[in-house]
Amino acid sequence: MVKAMASFKIQIRFSRMCRVTAYPPYLPYRPIGTKLFNKNNKSQNLLWEGNSQNGKQTANLGRKWDAMQKLTIKELLTWAFTEELCKEGAGTSFGPPMIRSAWAAMAEVEALGTMVDRSPNSYGVIPGFVDAGEPHEDALKVADAVRALTREGFDIPEGWQPFPEWEDERGLIADEVERVLEQERARGERQTGRYAYNLIVACAVLKRGPDWWAERPTEHMVMRRGSPAWFVQKRMKDSFGQWHFYEADGFDRRARRPMKGAYRKYELAEPVRGAVLSRIDWMVWQAALQLLERELLGRTKEYHLVPMRFSFAPWKSAVRAKVSEQVIEIA
Repeated sequence: MVKAMASFKIQIRFSRMCRVTAYPPYLPYRPIGTKLFNKNNKSQNLLWEGNSQNGKQTANLGRKWDAMQKLTIKELLTWAFTEELCKEGAGTSFGPPMIRSAWAAMAEVEALGTMVDRSPNSYGVIPGFVDAGEPHEDALKVADAVRALTREGFDIPEGWQPFPEWEDERGLIADEVERVLEQERARGERQTGRYAYNLIVACAVLKRGPDWWAERPTEHMVMRRGSPAWFVQKRMKDSFGQWHFYEADGFDRRARRPMKGAYRKYELAEPVRGAVLSRIDWMVWQAALQLLERELLGRTKEYHLVPMRFSFAPWKSAVRAKVSEQVIEIA
């Protein structure tokens, strides 16, 4: 009896999943807890109770999962905005699709002698010149998730230091960063969801993230008339009787020498505003990608979204690399 039952045991094999065991419907029992082995030879419990039809459904599910193309959220966005969403508004509005797509390209070249730029469509991308049909269903879901970013907000952390790899003995970098961050918090443009939406679309089309790399600007003395300037602290009383300190010229023109207590100042040779904003853009981009991954996970039909490793401060690796080089030199 046992041998007869074993003879009806069916082995279903497919490419990625190694083996699923199914049983005929007329067996007196239905196994629970059948093992499913993946390509890494790691077992997973499938708690199902059924007959051979369940085995077929499990095999079909495995084939469907295997057929889905695996993409990260960054790759999925690039595919949606560069290959699918640009189909909206492509071609012209007269004639069958094959005729109007060819005629549209010929008509524009004949009239203007070249193909000119077009205005972005409702998804924020330039439509194609040839009608290629409707956008993919998964691409439309991606577009809806990206549009939902406009309802979000992104904050700049307090005490955030965008340049930990730069030496700052005189505190010039910290002062400049604080000044830029105060201006950005007051404006609030980069903290809005609309800015994150535009950033996501731009990075998807360009197929890369914001460029956060920056070199530390040099420092030099504050110059005045070709010579290093001198400064001195003075105080004055206002109309309310309150004393205030202010910075004045510390060079005595008559004696041709610095005043008592005079000092010199240093300044950065180049502003760091652009570098600060670039690293803010990188953090906003990573945060938006994380939100989109969480929103789209499991919602696409033909594309399987795989987790992506996010890095909100990749410039910190430069600090670790620099420290390791110093250790090697000392050794």
